[in-house]
Amino acid sequence: MRNPIGVLRRSQQVRSQLKAPRERLPGGSRRWIRSSMEWMIAEFGRDVVLRPIALPGDLIPAGYDGTRPAAEELCRRVSARMDLRPDQCALSFELVGDGIRRPAYRRSASVVKEPSGRWIRGAERNQIQLSPALAADPVALIAIFAHEAGHELLLGSSRISVARRPDHEPLTDLLTVFYGLGIFTANAAYERRPRPNGRGKQPLARGYLREAALSEALAYYALLRGERRPTWDRYLDPPVRRGMRNQLAVLHR
Repeated sequence: MRNPIGVLRRSQQVRSQLKAPRERLPGGSRRWIRSSMEWMIAEFGRDVVLRPIALPGDLIPAGYDGTRPAAEELCRRVSARMDLRPDQCALSFELVGDGIRRPAYRRSASVVKEPSGRWIRGAERNQIQLSPALAADPVALIAIFAHEAGHELLLGSSRISVARRPDHEPLTDLLTVFYGLGIFTANAAYERRPRPNGRGKQPLARGYLREAALSEALAYYALLRGERRPTWDRYLDPPVRRGMRNQLAVLHR
């Protein structure tokens, strides 16, 4: 007979792992976030972080229907927000993959990681490929497209290289926060979706910073903007909102 307490503890460990940064951040998350944000200010300008943060109603139009044209228009809005030129990157919704299942403690607690987006360097124009399933989920679509657009700003512009910045993936997640898209990145980082067999739900983890570090990143973002109690935090999922408020209180001590 299975020990329900043991199963619960393992489940809590799985959730904790999924909400922690996917990769170790050099010097620890707090120091890494601070130094990386300051680097972004030097590269892109302080005015970027002072722009109004993007709220769901600002980007996702009323009546969004999940069609390909609607998804493409949403990506154009994110591109404009991130200062990419119109059609700077070719966009396609042709990335196909069923996800990579990684067992965590028990097979019944397996985790799905989706290959939902990809940035590709091209001879004439770089390309962003997205999973067609993203069109039905505008929050995840914005988060993942913004991440890939971040690759264009960082790698495509040669601001960084993979060799010089082995932390380039979490740095790209942080760039979405810097550009005011952190609500979407944070809310898409972790969810539980129904299993294909209909038996319970399965954890889905996206991104590299995940909820724990994104709470810290959003707190430092608010600090840079001079916000002690930002009103936009009500749009965050509860775990991230609580974490951000705690971190912001620490930063203002």
